[in-house]
Amino acid sequence: MSILFLMSMFFLSFMPLWLCVVCIDMKSLIDGTDYPYTEWIGLGLITFVLFISVLVTIKTLRKQTPQNTGGEYMVVAAEKDTVSTTAYLLSNALPLLAFDFTQWFNMVQFMIIFGFLAVLCLLHYRCDSNVCLELMGYRLYKCSLHKGSDDKEGITILIRRKQLNVNDEVSIQKLNDELYIGKYKVSEEQP
Repeated sequence: MSILFLMSMFFLSFMPLWLCVVCIDMKSLIDGTDYPYTEWIGLGLITFVLFISVLVTIKTLRKQTPQNTGGEYMVVAAEKDTVSTTAYLLSNALPLLAFDFTQWFNMVQFMIIFGFLAVLCLLHYRCDSNVCLELMGYRLYKCSLHKGSDDKEGITILIRRKQLNVNDEVSIQKLNDELYIGKYKVSEEQP
């Protein structure tokens, strides 16, 4: 998995924070400020990095989507992960709102903390707690899969479907050591 994809997923995982920063900066600009450079730079950077992150994420997920080529697994057990995104936002994104995004020194402090979080994301391949993916219909499941002698226990699958059930057949492709992207063997276009 590319570093660019990991960083894109990391940036997108903070989408609620970026929306709040945009609102803070816009309010500061509307209210009138003596030095609007911090706000304009912040808005420009968020817009640019958001655009690049969305493009990289969509391109990578389309490219990584497994094909139905005989590598299907039978789902033995599946549990939907409903906690990781909320826990991630509460523990990582929400505390970052304590910074005043209209002051240069506070922006420097924010960038230091955010940089450390980015390094940790890269070191631990954390790309599974993402509000944007959830809004696009992707869900995380902790699964046990079976295919002949090739069983997979306790893996996490990112799949675009509301419910993953026992006895469903899925094709999977590894994104990293802990995360797979999945696709149903049976076409989802069926009524």
